[in-house]
Amino acid sequence: MEIVDISPENFVYDYDIINNDKDHFDYYKKYYNLHTEFLRPLNIKIDINLFEKEIKQYHTKFRRWGDNRNHLPRYGISLVNYDGNIDGKYDIACGPLDQYNSGKHHTEHLWDDAFTKKTEVFYNLQSMRPLDCIKNFLVRSTINLKHKHGNFVPHFDTMPKPNIQNLRLWGSNTSKGIEYKFLGNTVIDIEPGRLYLIDTTQWHYIISHKDWVYTFFIALNNSQETFDWLKNNLI
Repeated sequence: MEIVDISPENFVYDYDIINNDKDHFDYYKKYYNLHTEFLRPLNIKIDINLFEKEIKQYHTKFRRWGDNRNHLPRYGISLVNYDGNIDGKYDIACGPLDQYNSGKHHTEHLWDDAFTKKTEVFYNLQSMRPLDCIKNFLVRSTINLKHKHGNFVPHFDTMPKPNIQNLRLWGSNTSKGIEYKFLGNTVIDIEPGRLYLIDTTQWHYIISHKDWVYTFFIALNNSQETFDWLKNNLI
């Protein structure tokens, strides 16, 4: 950077850019006014007994979760993906998008809001009907399956920026046999089937210590309507 005149009276302000900066500060405040805890329960609950019976019909359609950690038993199937198809050779929604976007052969980066097509899994499972109340907000959403030792190493998923078009919900079929930590804290008192608003701007990890641990990875757009709905449906 070059040496410049640092006198405040000689600085030329660009108020269009400054006003755009204000949008970032406002969104940051709005995000954390809603995400006051790592997990906040919502009034959406999935019938886990029904889900575990229904999902068996799709066990042959699950695919490996990404391709960067194939030594782990991690699998996924889409509720909302790029084209609504769960039978294609690839389903980009079932894997880490940062890994996909870093690939050398991809000219276009994809983020959660690019995935808006609901799949037959969403439509066919009666246990997914509690999600109908948020169907207009849904973007990339999947059912993740981990067996013993399946894990996601410490990471964060999103940022409190207005151009990051997703808010995250999370739930599990079980409260036992999983180790879930964020910023050194342990997640406790998980209610099976309950969906939670989750703050994935915080570093977190999860490890499965048993087989057949399902987690619901639900992403929503970050419209004002979505913020309002979430605020009004927290428990």
